[in-house]
Amino acid sequence: MKTSKLQASLLRCRALMPAAVLFALAGPANAEDHSKYHASDYQYWKQPGTNASCCNDHDCAPVPAEFRNNQWFAKRNGEWIPIPWERIIRERNPSPEEGHLCYTYGRVLCFVPPHTGE
Repeated sequence: MKTSKLQASLLRCRALMPAAVLFALAGPANAEDHSKYHASDYQYWKQPGTNASCCNDHDCAPVPAEFRNNQWFAKRNGEWIPIPWERIIRERNPSPEEGHLCYTYGRVLCFVPPHTGE
């Protein structure tokens, strides 16, 4: 049975859809949110235990954050991401009411929790 060019194109699009979704989720943070804090904060933050930067000019952004069941979670692109304790950095939070997440390609690089009043 022959498939038409349209059917073949639809099959290719369907095959590429999961990769496109993953790319969108792993892509850079909102540029406007990032640029607001890059010069004053993000460019100076280092990944825990290394001298590597948390930020590659687009990886960090302010995010909603919650502390649940003894773990921090950050909301990025509609998804709540669990934050590993070893990725939390102790830096001044430039906007204390929200967390700041540096995240790229499915990996938390750094996280600054919101100010909890403690």
